[in-house]
Amino acid sequence: MDKIRILVVEDESIVAKDIQQTLIRLGYDVPATASSAQNAYARLEELEPDLVFLDIKLKGDQDGIHIAEHIKQKYDIPVIFLTSFVDKNTLDRAKITEPYGYLVKPFNESDLQTTVEMALYKFQKDLQVRENERRFANALANVEEAILVADTEFRITFLNPKAENITGFGNESAQGMSLFKLIKIEGDEYEIVNADNLGKLMKQDEILSIKQSTITIVRDYSNIKADFTCSPIRDEKNQLLGYAVVIGSSKSEKSVVQPVTKPTEEKPVEAPSNPLENQVIQNSFFVKRGAMLVKVFLENIYWLQAMDNYVIIQTKEDQFVIHATMKDIETKLPPEKFMRVHRSYIIALDKISHMDEGAVVINDKTIPIGKSYKEVFMNRINFL
Repeated sequence: MDKIRILVVEDESIVAKDIQQTLIRLGYDVPATASSAQNAYARLEELEPDLVFLDIKLKGDQDGIHIAEHIKQKYDIPVIFLTSFVDKNTLDRAKITEPYGYLVKPFNESDLQTTVEMALYKFQKDLQVRENERRFANALANVEEAILVADTEFRITFLNPKAENITGFGNESAQGMSLFKLIKIEGDEYEIVNADNLGKLMKQDEILSIKQSTITIVRDYSNIKADFTCSPIRDEKNQLLGYAVVIGSSKSEKSVVQPVTKPTEEKPVEAPSNPLENQVIQNSFFVKRGAMLVKVFLENIYWLQAMDNYVIIQTKEDQFVIHATMKDIETKLPPEKFMRVHRSYIIALDKISHMDEGAVVINDKTIPIGKSYKEVFMNRINFL
């Protein structure tokens, strides 16, 4: 399995060398560093790295943000900015390049590893999203119905070719336009559909279906008779992302408004990308570090901490970051050895050094005990 190759662009030679050696010690391939923009461009061509560390404030005519813009235009590589103090204007410039992380100097080895692993994971997920979007767009391009996708404010984010033909706008030119600046919808037994009444219906998780609606094309005020459907689009956390509008083929059925409660669908459980990754095998975890799978023995784990969609596994000497939920991890850990004491913490019971009614201490780390976990936890503790 090939190691993740990283390019470090830092004009302070001591800092650059320290980062390089630390990354190598963590299992990454860091064959060289660069100290200027021109040097960085040459190294990018030569090394073809998987990730780039960029100091924002480089000496010379071009700083790290210029290099990040170059990378964004020419390559598909995640960038992590190294910063100390930056002014707001510089930070605003940096945001536009869409970096995959920031490291504030000074930082330690654990910060470095966590930032790298999260950046690589997010980048891989973005690649999957872009690929899914490409497949989605290709699939919608071949359907007979006109498909219009809008955000939560009913601003257009996608038109398929059929929708382009009907509205007279291209997919790119329609981006950000209001849905109701493209079409106006009216059913024989329903008032004109607008942002207010459609938005209220969508908040109730209903699908609006109007058979044989009259759709006015705003661009030339022509009318067509067609079935109209609008559905809410939600992510895996049930957060509203926007709306999908389908203009179907004309039918002879009577116009009618049919609000239909959207059925709850059970989502299939996705198999892990690697059957070994993040799995408990007998007395250990396999977790991903760089391009390798590392075995972490359960007896070495002190605590686990939830951070957004990630879980940090803390041992005495090391720290690992995996993409998982606390609920999933909790079901895989032996309950006689581990216990959840807070919505954000699972602890190894035998690693507790001392405690009080509101917290436990493990290896000088104070971990809070949540109110909803306190009673069960206290019942588990043996007192003399």
